[in-house]
Amino acid sequence: MIQKNTIERQIFLFILGAFIGVVSGVTAVLFRIFILIISQVFVIIPQVLGVLGWVVLPILGGLIVAFIVVRYAPEAKGHGVPEVMEAYALHDGKIRFRVPLLKSLASAICIGTGGSCGREGPIAQIGAGAGSAVATAFHLNKRERKTLLVCGLSAGIAATFNAPLGGALFGIEVLAGGIVGFSILPVILASVVATAIADLILGTAVSFQAPLFVMGHPIELVFYLALGITLGVISVIWMRGFYSIEDLLEKLRASKYILPAIGGFLTGVLALCTFYLESVFAYSGAFSANQPYYPAIMGVGYAFIDTTLLGNAALGALLLFGLMKIFATSFTLGSGGSGGVFAPTLFIGAAFGGAFGLVCSMLVPWAVPQPMAFALVGMAALFAGSGRAPITCIVMLMEMTADYSLILPLMIAVSSSYFVSSLIEPESIYTLKLSRRGVKIQSGIHISALKTIKVNEAMTADPAILHPTMTTTKVFEIIDKTHHTKFPVVDDFGNVIGILVAEDLFHEPKEDGSEYQVRELMNPNFLHLDPGCTMDSALQIMMKRDEGHAVIVDPKDPQRMIGYITKADVLKAYEIAIIRLQKSGIDLDDIDPAEIIDAGE
Repeated sequence: MIQKNTIERQIFLFILGAFIGVVSGVTAVLFRIFILIISQVFVIIPQVLGVLGWVVLPILGGLIVAFIVVRYAPEAKGHGVPEVMEAYALHDGKIRFRVPLLKSLASAICIGTGGSCGREGPIAQIGAGAGSAVATAFHLNKRERKTLLVCGLSAGIAATFNAPLGGALFGIEVLAGGIVGFSILPVILASVVATAIADLILGTAVSFQAPLFVMGHPIELVFYLALGITLGVISVIWMRGFYSIEDLLEKLRASKYILPAIGGFLTGVLALCTFYLESVFAYSGAFSANQPYYPAIMGVGYAFIDTTLLGNAALGALLLFGLMKIFATSFTLGSGGSGGVFAPTLFIGAAFGGAFGLVCSMLVPWAVPQPMAFALVGMAALFAGSGRAPITCIVMLMEMTADYSLILPLMIAVSSSYFVSSLIEPESIYTLKLSRRGVKIQSGIHISALKTIKVNEAMTADPAILHPTMTTTKVFEIIDKTHHTKFPVVDDFGNVIGILVAEDLFHEPKEDGSEYQVRELMNPNFLHLDPGCTMDSALQIMMKRDEGHAVIVDPKDPQRMIGYITKADVLKAYEIAIIRLQKSGIDLDDIDPAEIIDAGE
């Protein structure tokens, strides 16, 4: 029976989850309004300077963002979600209070001045920061704080995209890696409340304008499968390219205060090219009434996505703008800008998915009546490959477009993209940033601790040994000196020929009064193991043979000993596993003591 204080604690956590939903919902709305105001102010620059203003604009934004990030909050740099993941895994869910505030300011300026990035990363970090702050204020324990961290991130995503279920799943899949170590109910509650708050203030509206898409013919699923495989490969190119450009920019001998301006200049050059290409392709972005014009690749890019879904983008525009968006986002964030990668990923997925659909429609028009349906599916498929959140992708895209008729194409494209991408690159676009800093976060893969440790990691490489001609008196002296009770026996040629344990020394005296020698008492039928054997296997074999020791031999020369293990070394193996887990950011309090989460080699 659940104790009363436990029930009260759960109810209190639900109340805090709802409160965080309110805070995240209001914050998400204010953040969107803030971006709009900044955009309306800074867009005056190209209106005054002409087309060159599109180059000046992101340079100015980069200088302002660099001052905020470098001077006051380095955690605000980049796309936000990896920093939340690191706080969740390594810092018990703690985020400095100033980070969400400065992140919102830096990201709004970066997006508003034409930086190529999204608003989901900032709002996720802002919401997570709110959850951490509330947990700290109420002195909650580590697990409860981490639950509220997920609540804040999920609520922020839900309010931003009007997708309560997708937001909840985003936090669970991307941040927590599954339903492990926290309660899911406060997360759902926070997401629902945040979405309701956003709808109350801004009105109910879908994130993207798209016609009702339907599957034209069952054979179309083959094309969606091919799309998923293609975007699985592209997702890896997108991830690795993104960080490769970041590496190149960081190698520049430039001040951290200047580097984002360099990235802004490169983004501005691409924006200028985009400005002229729009007229070449007769492209016109689907901007809302109060939203100022920006070239397609600048900002969050929702106007381009809407145009694509409505079928008003040419094949050349889709291919070129999709490729240019990859570079623009890499320049913006790789140089030290602040913003998310979710919206750019949707942009790229819509561009290449739409291009794929147009090609298929040209080849087999009877099977592909709505080529832009591939753009919608492509958005989910590319994020599934790069973000590694397949369920989130399917649900969120249906919520953001209010279109539930493409469930089969979504499932087949998302799953194939996820599978192909995972085969090529084990990390997601979020965890890859952390792994490059030496932080590996892999959740949900539970295996026995000893299966991760090889015997050569826990063995004693230079153990105390006995010679076969030693007498019992000499052995007792060695026992008194080393406090060991089990010894390998090695002959004059360096070959291990047996094992002697202390119990074997107690025998009836010889009739002639002479002492026993080790060769007479040792056990020549000893257990020997390969150094690549796991401690799990070694322990099972020792238990099966009822022996508490084993000799580790050279695989090329089985008579040559290279180490020695006993059951006591099992504790040493666990210590190695625990240290490895801690270095990998695994929360040991949240897992069963008999299991660990594989941190990799």
